[in-house]
Amino acid sequence: MAAAAAVIRQIGAYYGRSLPRRAVLTIPSSDWKKIAKLPTFTNTDCVVLDLEDGVAESAKQIARENIFRYLNESVSKINREICVRINAVTSSHINDDVKLLKDLSTSIDCLFVPKVDSVDDMKWLADRLGSNHRYNLVLYCESARSLLDLRSILTTASNLFSLQGVVFGSDDFSADVGINGRYSLEASELTYARQKIITTCRLFENAQPIDMVYISFKDLDGLKKQAEQGAAWGFTGKQVIHPQQVPIVQTAFSPSEASVIWAKELIQAYEKHEKEEGKGAFTFRGQTMVDKPLLRRARYILNMTR
Repeated sequence: MAAAAAVIRQIGAYYGRSLPRRAVLTIPSSDWKKIAKLPTFTNTDCVVLDLEDGVAESAKQIARENIFRYLNESVSKINREICVRINAVTSSHINDDVKLLKDLSTSIDCLFVPKVDSVDDMKWLADRLGSNHRYNLVLYCESARSLLDLRSILTTASNLFSLQGVVFGSDDFSADVGINGRYSLEASELTYARQKIITTCRLFENAQPIDMVYISFKDLDGLKKQAEQGAAWGFTGKQVIHPQQVPIVQTAFSPSEASVIWAKELIQAYEKHEKEEGKGAFTFRGQTMVDKPLLRRARYILNMTR
């Protein structure tokens, strides 16, 4: 798994340095039956083994034991990214989670860290994990403080880890800012937060903005609408909580066939132009002026097709 993931990352490095994480499927690690089904989840980019909200307080240790057992025994059977979401650094479970991470540092593709509220959270975690292994990191923005300090948090995270993305934790955020009851299906109450996360992530080369979960998992039409909205706004992926949500989300965040053709031709033209002319900007298809930002867009599109 580690070798396969390394090869995929090398491919991703050329097209934007981050693996696609369109559908991010979270599985409660206390449920062995669900973990055992991981090889069957072939249509999702990213699987997150959860130690946090999806696991009861009384089942945290069982969840850790399941992760240790599965990744040591069966990781070679998995051909997609396998991640672990630990508990918040302020929780009473974090020290046991850190111990697990040190035991599994060669088996985890990416570390998901919830409820990151400050720069100090990142510094504390990096100090406890030590410097022997540089983790790929996705963090969660789930509070007003986290949202307003997000740029500073990501700056620190990018220095201490290989920063990969930010997940918007909409339920905890809504409770923190005082939204009265559950937000609407359109999530208009969360527009500012979602767009701020997208904008802030774009300041960092590899930070993927990953959109909120659509909690009504049986409402596939509503999921499709929200996923397509998120993709149009600039999110690169979305959290999912049920396998039936995966194909809808994967499709929503995948580029069209025409976009892929455009991206391939633009990159080929750019490389040819660089080799023959030695200049930067040039005209593509007779009407589009190509420069570095458009090239990055083309590479991003191809990255999302792997």
